[in-house]
Amino acid sequence: MNDKFTISIVVVLVVILGVVASYAWENPDGIYNDSNRTILNVSSEGPIELPKIVEDIKTADYYRGYDPETLEWMESLGNKYVYSSGDEYVIMDKWDADKIPSAYVCDAYFCEIFSCNVLEKHNLGNVKYPRDVLLVKNVEFISEEVHYFDV
Repeated sequence: MNDKFTISIVVVLVVILGVVASYAWENPDGIYNDSNRTILNVSSEGPIELPKIVEDIKTADYYRGYDPETLEWMESLGNKYVYSSGDEYVIMDKWDADKIPSAYVCDAYFCEIFSCNVLEKHNLGNVKYPRDVLLVKNVEFISEEVHYFDV
């Protein structure tokens, strides 16, 4: 009788562990929420390594007056990757960055449209060309737009 009870407890624990493992596999960060998704549109000329963007902000004249707290936060993120738009830097890990295609052409530019979860949003502050800085996760590529230059 004791062996049957022990076996049934082990079976129940294995089933519970399987359910938890299944959820963790589908949702590794525990934060994925379809109702909290944002659609972004960025330049396809990326990704750029985050430390290069940080160095540019520190040294370029047009970033003079940047918010030091935002820059410290960006540096704390480590080796992430950045796509940019006219008014945003979008920071993500390599896994998510690889989901967005990159294209470099001379007579056009590409815009990449994707959905994601925005984890944090900061601003570079009172600079000549202000930008929001977004940390995102769970990127899902939607589409690509091509815009040709009038020559």
